[in-house]
Amino acid sequence: MKRDLILYVKNMVCPRCITLVQQELLKLEVKVKVVRLGEVELENSITQPMNNEIKERLSQVGFEVLDDAKQIVVEQVKTKIITYVQQKHLSHLNLSDYLASTSSMSYARIARLFVAHTSLTIEKYYILQRIEKVKELISYCELSLEEIAQQLHYKDVSHMSKQFKKTVGIPPSLYRKNQRFERKFLDHIIT
Repeated sequence: MKRDLILYVKNMVCPRCITLVQQELLKLEVKVKVVRLGEVELENSITQPMNNEIKERLSQVGFEVLDDAKQIVVEQVKTKIITYVQQKHLSHLNLSDYLASTSSMSYARIARLFVAHTSLTIEKYYILQRIEKVKELISYCELSLEEIAQQLHYKDVSHMSKQFKKTVGIPPSLYRKNQRFERKFLDHIIT
C-alpha cells in the first residue's frame, strides 16, 4: 500500500530542523519536493515499509512522523504560533485571525482541539512562546527591555514584565542581572 505525498513531522521548530530532516531523507534516498516546518512534501508516494523506515530514522534524531489527524492539526498550530512570534512581519495580524486564515477550520474549533490535546489554551501557549523569545533577546544583551517590549508588540514594558514574572518567577530585569539564561527548547515549551 502506498502512503500519501505529505508527511507531518513533530518537533520541527527552526531552519536547522528542516536541514536535518532533508539530510535524513536523502540518506534514505527518498525523493522530496519540499521540506517546511512540520511538513515534508514527497515527490512520490511511499510504501508502508519505507514509511516505517522514515519514522525510525527521524525518531533517532528527535522528530516524530504523525498519523493522527487531530495531532497533526495541533502540531501545525504550534508551528504557526512559533512562526508568528519569530517573524516580525506577521505581528500586525491578530493571532486568532492568523490561525483561522491559515487553516480550513474555524478558530473556535482549532482552540478546542488544541486545549484537548495539550491541556493549554492557544493564548497560554502563545504567551509561553513569547516569553521564550523575550528570554532569547535578553540573553543577547543588545536591546533594552523597552526595545524588547516594543519589538514583540507588548503595549508597554510593564505588561511584558508582569507576564514574564508570572511565567518565569522573576522579573526580566533580575533575569538579565543574574545572567543565568535558562531557556527552553521551543519544542519543549509544554513539557
